[in-house]
Amino acid sequence: MDIARQLKQGVNTGDLVFGQRQTSVACTSGEAKVVLVAANCPESFINELRTSSPNVPIHQVLMVNRQLGAACGKPFPVSALCVLDPGQSDLLQLGSNF
Repeated sequence: MDIARQLKQGVNTGDLVFGQRQTSVACTSGEAKVVLVAANCPESFINELRTSSPNVPIHQVLMVNRQLGAACGKPFPVSALCVLDPGQSDLLQLGSNF
């Protein structure tokens, strides 16, 4: 799967939230379907998400936060993002790997 292409599709047709704070809020409220984290996302944040929201799949991509932000079409680094609605993308398939 071309993650960069699926991210652009998800940004254009779905509902994604960016950043650690918004991702945490979406997970605790039950809106999150899958979480994507950058390769250099702090391990403490990932462990906190796994503990607080064990039912939300977390997928770590091979891109660092600057690359993940660029793949999403954002002019800033993105260390974590959450898929609320995948739109026409296949991003939810990433969550089925775990």
